[in-house]
Amino acid sequence: MSKKARGSSSFKSLEKQSEQVIFRKDERILILSSPHPEATLSAALLSIAILRSNRPVHITFVHPHLDIEEINKIRKIHPNSAVIAVGIEVFGKRRLKKGTSYPVFIGGMFHSEHNELPSIGTASDVAVSAFILAKEKFKTNDRALQLAAAGILISNTSNMPIKGASRRVVSLAEKGGLLKERKGFKLFGSNFLPVINALLYSTFPYLKGISGVQERCEHILEEANIPISKRRGPITALDTKEAQRLTSQLIPNLDSTAIPGVLGQDFTFPTESEESPLRFLSGIKVLSQSAWSRWDLGASVAVWMGDRARTLRSFIDSHMAHTRDVIAGMQNLASSLDKTTSEGSDLDEVVTIPLVGTHESVLPDVARIALQSYPVNRDGFVMLTTEACTEVAWDAKKANLHRVTKAMNSLGLVSVPTSASSLKLEITSPSEQRTVADALCSLGSSRS
Repeated sequence: MSKKARGSSSFKSLEKQSEQVIFRKDERILILSSPHPEATLSAALLSIAILRSNRPVHITFVHPHLDIEEINKIRKIHPNSAVIAVGIEVFGKRRLKKGTSYPVFIGGMFHSEHNELPSIGTASDVAVSAFILAKEKFKTNDRALQLAAAGILISNTSNMPIKGASRRVVSLAEKGGLLKERKGFKLFGSNFLPVINALLYSTFPYLKGISGVQERCEHILEEANIPISKRRGPITALDTKEAQRLTSQLIPNLDSTAIPGVLGQDFTFPTESEESPLRFLSGIKVLSQSAWSRWDLGASVAVWMGDRARTLRSFIDSHMAHTRDVIAGMQNLASSLDKTTSEGSDLDEVVTIPLVGTHESVLPDVARIALQSYPVNRDGFVMLTTEACTEVAWDAKKANLHRVTKAMNSLGLVSVPTSASSLKLEITSPSEQRTVADALCSLGSSRS
């Protein structure tokens, strides 16, 4: 049952697909999860349900685009485990080895002739498909339902009305008191960081001229007449008039692309404490994207599953350290970009920017911000180069992760996806970087 179409599946059809899946009694479960946020949330909800059924489970994170041969290798390493692949596109003409059973693909897409693979849902149904499989074959609870709703909402990047089975799961979460719509500030930490820190360390979105500039942040709070006592508390502690004054001072200073990430529609998870970093969907989205950049996916899944002790504290600390490093990286970018644009390179299909001394973990976010907030060619690619690696990024609407990955593979290069629209290459020589740039130019010119 090859899944190539992207559409909204019905609840009943996903239930029927899940009913066809058979797991042997007491069989160990191996989850292969894509690093996409909706996939890691789905891996977490599946793990909860599997553990509640008193069955062992292990999660490993893989490239979102796998050749069948790679899956065969994983099966060989884990011959006695039932495999659930979450949010993975499958390529290749080799046949998939069955072993004790075929892997179950959740939200998978197949670009092969191997049509008898058990699969549930399409690429747009990852979280709801995971939840329905968990409900049919294991033991779900409110936490699993909440994670399914979060995954559905995070994957809805177009903000279009949610339909089909996904709409039903979100409705179940809302009716169960697990999810509630809200409008207001969406900055990370707006419910637990001091007001100034929510502005100062914002990187999702990056507030050009404000993020990392303490004097500017203090000036905005002064102009908004926010009392000193209130500045030590979070934005959510401001009263209506104070929040309105802060909004009136912020909006004129923001790039139009940043506004939707600062204010607007959001969702609350009422079972989380009012000061929890996981209280708002916007916060979960930021943390999941940051975890992917750092490849801190194991910690993220542990937190999604409910670890609210040391792991959560460490996870938040890592994220905040990451945001400070991103802001430092932006200072390097501004300096390098001045030199790059003065040479006219921003007119090229690929803009190459050297960032000496910048840690590789922040490159995906620095590249994202460069595309969104700086005068690089948004129709092309950005290539950030350091002493350790090269990061390639692009606007998600302009190119496809699989196409770029395939182009790099054709050069014999191994790439690591660091977001839905960026990847890391372990190359540093100018000649290799020029070869990559040429390949990206060809990819861009062939784009329809």
